[in-house]
Amino acid sequence: MAEEYQNDLQLSLDKKTKELVKQLPDFAKKFFKDLKTKGMSERTRVEYAYDLKRFFDYIQSSAGFKNKSLNGCTASDVLDKLTYDDIQEYLDTLNIHTVIDKRGKEKEIVSSPSSKARKISSLRSFYKFYFKIGEIKTNLADLMELPKIPDKNIVTMDKDQVQRILDAVSDTTGMTDGKIKRHSKIVKRDYAIMMLFFGTGIRVSELVGIDLSDIDFYNASLFITRKGGDEDEVFFGSEVQEALEDYAKNDRDILLDGKDETALFISMQHKRMTVRSVELMIKGYAEKAGLNMKVTPHALRRTFASQVYESSNDIFLVAEALHHSSVETTRKHYAKMSDSRKREAAKAVGDLFKSDNV
Repeated sequence: MAEEYQNDLQLSLDKKTKELVKQLPDFAKKFFKDLKTKGMSERTRVEYAYDLKRFFDYIQSSAGFKNKSLNGCTASDVLDKLTYDDIQEYLDTLNIHTVIDKRGKEKEIVSSPSSKARKISSLRSFYKFYFKIGEIKTNLADLMELPKIPDKNIVTMDKDQVQRILDAVSDTTGMTDGKIKRHSKIVKRDYAIMMLFFGTGIRVSELVGIDLSDIDFYNASLFITRKGGDEDEVFFGSEVQEALEDYAKNDRDILLDGKDETALFISMQHKRMTVRSVELMIKGYAEKAGLNMKVTPHALRRTFASQVYESSNDIFLVAEALHHSSVETTRKHYAKMSDSRKREAAKAVGDLFKSDNV
């Protein structure tokens, strides 16, 4: 079941969090235990751990704790010793971050406002926790301002772009005989994945967690484990059903090659596909289709949501379909007038400028 996959994923994330927390001062364990008690997702706890590791790596190199072990220190020993200037200098380092390029070389790039905001938010939560429980006297979190994150236009695909990327899945132009043979094993799988994204708007993490037993072809629905652990039944249309059945009843067994695997979508290595492999697959087909835009699984999810809103004008239906916890999240991103509706609005006020005199 998808629930088993999600459970394994959560255990893996929990293990990663514990590994990172071991690299932090001993007193940090109390903070992460509190996050878990409050029900914070394992993925968010991992992100907090990465963010705080960056913070402590910085203060041990540039803020008076150089070459000093922080193990055995209390929260006050460290956090109360840091000054406003120490914090501001650390925040300045968040404007850029280092990545490793394809050649293995380090490259500095400008951090996005949302990336910087997340790291600041992690540190603010850390300070607030120890101040609240009385282990530090000064809450420097009050002095940490979050950068303003500009609203982003939701980039979606139009009908022509959707058709182009779907056509790219079956297109073998320019392929060698060997590549065509390999592609023939995955073409129905890849098409079913694309159709499932466009037809249901599920997340990529939800998609890779689907088992064959989670699909009910009779009722045209499937069961997935949503973000946060909730199980949900998702319905799909006839076009999606046809693509899923064609793959599940034919080429899935070819990809399994006799291996015992419960997953619906199987990789060329005869096991469950990963989030990364699906992301790369979609990116490849987008490039093949010549789409001049960044196409990700989330872009396909947004396309589904935009189409539902355009057709229904029901923001609550979109929120429910996307499984958003708040309709305001959905409204912020999708409740915008389409160009056609904007034109209708412009025409609607035309009478204001017409004279009653003949």
